[in-house]
Amino acid sequence: MRRVVSRIKNQELVKRRHSQIFNAAVDLFSKKGYHKTSMKDIAEASGINLSYLYKYISSKDDILYIFYDQLHTRYKPAYELTRKSDNQHPVVQLQQLISSILDVVRNNNNEILTMYTESRHLNPDSLMAVLSKESDMIQCVEEVIHRGVGQGIFSTDDPFMAANIIQYLMVVEPLRGWNFRDRYAFHDFVTAFTDFVMKSLGVDEEEWRDLCGMQ
Repeated sequence: MRRVVSRIKNQELVKRRHSQIFNAAVDLFSKKGYHKTSMKDIAEASGINLSYLYKYISSKDDILYIFYDQLHTRYKPAYELTRKSDNQHPVVQLQQLISSILDVVRNNNNEILTMYTESRHLNPDSLMAVLSKESDMIQCVEEVIHRGVGQGIFSTDDPFMAANIIQYLMVVEPLRGWNFRDRYAFHDFVTAFTDFVMKSLGVDEEEWRDLCGMQ
């Protein structure tokens, strides 16, 4: 399991410093890119002296990994809640997950775009750790689809492929937002997106809206 090694023993302090580093990296990576952002840039933007910065990280790659790890913590609660709610109707379960994730995406638009453009710079160990987290999220979606297929609610021959596509499409707004913003308010975007996913799984629009209490 990938860990950022810190020489500071106070884990609460480490957590706060990593959050500062993440907030600094968001702006710098989006403006300058990973390679053109220096450790000095990170130190100045985070308000942490350069010499002290190395007490919380051991390399520049750690900063990029912290970026991904911090962003993942914003997604994680939605997937955890989905796994705990497997007594719900699969359509309701999937709709709530989609709505939650799209809300996270909307509030982290710039961070997610940066994630997709800078992931190629992660070293192999960090990349494997990031992909493992991504695979776990896909597996959560796949579990919902499998349950829906088993109950005769969803129709797909390949829940794994469907889960991968849905997971990818949930971050489409940062990548294609320039083409959506003039046509959809956020609520309308969520509804249109959900309808697209449900139809692809064989669920009628009127049926999923009725189940989810949406007009």
